[in-house]
Amino acid sequence: MTQNNKLNSEQKKVIMLSSMGGMLEFYDFTIYGLFAVYFAGQFFPSHNSFISIIASYSIFVVGYIVRPLGGILFSHIGDELGRKRVLILTMVLMGIASLGMGILPTYAQIGIYAPALMLLFRVIQGLAIGGELPSMIVYVSESMPEKRGFAMGGVFSGTVAGLIPGMLINLAIVHNLSIEQINSFGWRIPFILGGFLCFVAYRVRKELHETNAFKHIKQHNGVPFIELLKNHFGKVIIGSGLTAIMATPIVLVIIFMPTYLAKIVKLNPVLISNAVLIASVVSVAAIYTMGLLAQKHNVFKLMRACLVGIVVAAAICYSLISIGGNLVLALTIFAIFQGFLVTLPPILLSYLFPANIRLTGVALSYNISFVIFGGVTPLFVTSMIERTGWVFLTPVLALVVTAVFAGWALWQSHKVINLATD
Repeated sequence: MTQNNKLNSEQKKVIMLSSMGGMLEFYDFTIYGLFAVYFAGQFFPSHNSFISIIASYSIFVVGYIVRPLGGILFSHIGDELGRKRVLILTMVLMGIASLGMGILPTYAQIGIYAPALMLLFRVIQGLAIGGELPSMIVYVSESMPEKRGFAMGGVFSGTVAGLIPGMLINLAIVHNLSIEQINSFGWRIPFILGGFLCFVAYRVRKELHETNAFKHIKQHNGVPFIELLKNHFGKVIIGSGLTAIMATPIVLVIIFMPTYLAKIVKLNPVLISNAVLIASVVSVAAIYTMGLLAQKHNVFKLMRACLVGIVVAAAICYSLISIGGNLVLALTIFAIFQGFLVTLPPILLSYLFPANIRLTGVALSYNISFVIFGGVTPLFVTSMIERTGWVFLTPVLALVVTAVFAGWALWQSHKVINLATD
């Protein structure tokens, strides 16, 4: 990639405004994972805590399952009418969903309507993210095609930084409220706050401009989704494999980790909050650092090294947890390589498809992968642990399977991607 190491003021603005929306969406998805342990029993009552966790994360999975539908819908809009429109519309939907979950009555108050409405808001949220994050990848890569390392490192470090306010709010609530207060109203605070922040981001994003790559598309031949399936479906499988190694690690080390450590490993909630917060900060720093490295070094070589590193890091992490070792150290080791592998796959995705179907291709690849490797991971890990008792081995096995698929995709992508061209 180019050695140019400077961003102009317009490019910095693009990164900042693009990542603001992604940051809020990561925030919303993060707080669901963090606070599911508190509201699971209120919306999915059961005498078995495992059943309540599985039920709450089943709704979490639904948010992932509808992502491809959101990706198809919003990528069609983005490939036909422009990337900017998608980035604005998704913010409105995210605000509605987050605010709705924050004020939703419980099962004890309105019965079956409570989980049904929770499902509805998760569907809305999943549809929005299905269009938002792929649109962000395409928008920033088209806005600065010669600086994709900087672009992806900057925009995804900003996006994943949405984990940090979620962690800080969780930490503040755990420190200042009792378990009874959190169960009663404390878990609602971050959802309501997130809803209002999404509407603020909607106003700010109106300042973005359409990309030159979209403006230069002379004509749109047919429906982008049909053209993608007809002529580029093999690339969708490759793109899904590349994205898989983003999805599984971030779910394991950030989204699902608080519930895993609290309900399955039975560790102290305050210790968990502190450790996951530090891991999130490390992850953001790693994402940005890899963006700098990717701008100067071969992306394929970097990703091969990181695929090996993430498996080793996960094995060390769960080994330390199993022997009661330093939790901060365990999660930090995992978070370093997890952060590295947030930056690299989107760079390769941005090269994979031609401009006229680029957003559709990126969206379908990204969302299919997050359904399978992101949404299902908490259910797989929880269910397998309940069946086998492999508390510490199961997450590592899930990651190994993901890394093998990603390795195959990386090998295939080398055949179809030329990093010297757009």
